[in-house]
Amino acid sequence: MKNWLNQHTLAMQLVAQRLKIHWLNTLTICMVIGITVTLPGLLFVGLDNLQDISRSIKQDAQMSVFLKPALNGNVIQRLINDVKELPQVKEVRYVPKEEAIKQLGQQFSQKDLLADLPQNPLPDALFITLVDTQLASARPLQELLQSRSEVEELVIDSVWIERLNSMLVLGKRIALIFASLLGIAMITVISNTVRMQVLTHEAEIEVSRLIGATHSFIRRPFLYMGSVYGLGGGLIAVALLFAIVLNLRQPVQLLANNYQSSFQLVFHLVNIGGLILVASTLIGWIAAFIALTQKR
Repeated sequence: MKNWLNQHTLAMQLVAQRLKIHWLNTLTICMVIGITVTLPGLLFVGLDNLQDISRSIKQDAQMSVFLKPALNGNVIQRLINDVKELPQVKEVRYVPKEEAIKQLGQQFSQKDLLADLPQNPLPDALFITLVDTQLASARPLQELLQSRSEVEELVIDSVWIERLNSMLVLGKRIALIFASLLGIAMITVISNTVRMQVLTHEAEIEVSRLIGATHSFIRRPFLYMGSVYGLGGGLIAVALLFAIVLNLRQPVQLLANNYQSSFQLVFHLVNIGGLILVASTLIGWIAAFIALTQKR
């Protein structure tokens, strides 16, 4: 075990020495990788924030039930009690037509605008908050309410939420495809760089083989070097994403305030940042392994 640790420590020291000598080339390669990773990273940050918006919208999604006119109060209360007992229902709020016309009148600058109406045109309504706004869960409740004689019209607010979720799924697929294509480009860049390093140290490798160095011992520093390239590029990408989000946070917040929203643009460092670092490091290792395999 101690011998194994010493071999890995020696390999990391050798990599650090080589990177220090060629620090400018190392920085250039890491910058190229970092900018490459930043592009799909922006897509994932945007989708992650849209996912947060979708979750907050789901909490306020409702099913609006408009009742038939001239219903008895006991009939309405019986319907409310029946709906409350259903497992899909989180909350039921009853809004009589008198309160609805009053709320509508408050939205007009001319308070007596609705006073000339011969009668109240608005119906009594129930606003039902669902536990799960997925259409599959809301459909049994929809069928039940449509079969009730007290219900005039039913409006489900979760339909457009389903469309938003479909768009998010499509966006994630596009981001994954985009990230895969750029990942292939990263593998090509790192693989060529490691292959050049192998050719540069070819004489040193031959000497190591003559004195009995194993194949694993010879290729270990190059595997570490590929991983360091990927990790360095990932760190630069995380820094760039953090700077971009920080720069866009204020204008996005001002735009959200204009729409009476408390939304704030965020960059989840642990989730997105950690994923970028792990993925870029793994890609660097794979690229180095491919380069060494081709060399052999």
